Amino acid sequence: MMNTIERHANIRVYISKNVQQCNYPCGTLIMVAGGGGGYTGPAAIYPDLAKEMQEYPNIISVQMDYRYPSDLEPCVQDLIETIDILVSRYQIERVVLIGWSFGGAVVISAGAQHRLVRAIATVASQTAGTNSVSKLAQKGKACLFIHGKGDQCLPFRCSEQLYRLAGEPKELVLYDGDNHGVTNHRDEVKDKLKQFVLQYLCLPTK
Repeated sequence: MMNTIERHANIRVYISKNVQQCNYPCGTLIMVAGGGGGYTGPAAIYPDLAKEMQEYPNIISVQMDYRYPSDLEPCVQDLIETIDILVSRYQIERVVLIGWSFGGAVVISAGAQHRLVRAIATVASQTAGTNSVSKLAQKGKACLFIHGKGDQCLPFRCSEQLYRLAGEPKELVLYDGDNHGVTNHRDEVKDKLKQFVLQYLCLPTK
């Protein structure tokens, strides 16, 4: 089932089709795009990832489009408000964020601010607006940084810098010769993101 909710940012919500009982609380994956906005993300991964996540119980996937693309502070606020909306409507208890390019700064900033965020992943992230990356580990939040080494828009050194500044747990994945949209390794990137999301949304409740 897919619902569309509008409040400030536009979001597409995918509800799990799996009604099996599970030993973890309701969680959400939220995906944001680059400075141009939109829903699809790098190599149009987001729609496919959202649909695949529907096979897992108690997980809601969301694609979010900014009100004001490329304006960092309003975009961060859009993401924080979206989390709060999902808490109100679906009683979610944990969140994983994915951001591409400019969206990397958005998820790093929002992840450091919102208490429900367990982990963030970036794909070909910029470094501008990412000063709070070191705060994530201080709050026990994991980081995954993905980048193509042939990126002509934002060099892979950006993700290397973010990785150095981040605390544990953290991971850096670089793809030789790939571009800003990691189109040459689309399936590998999607599978890596999926594995990362499930790792932090499906942790059993202690």
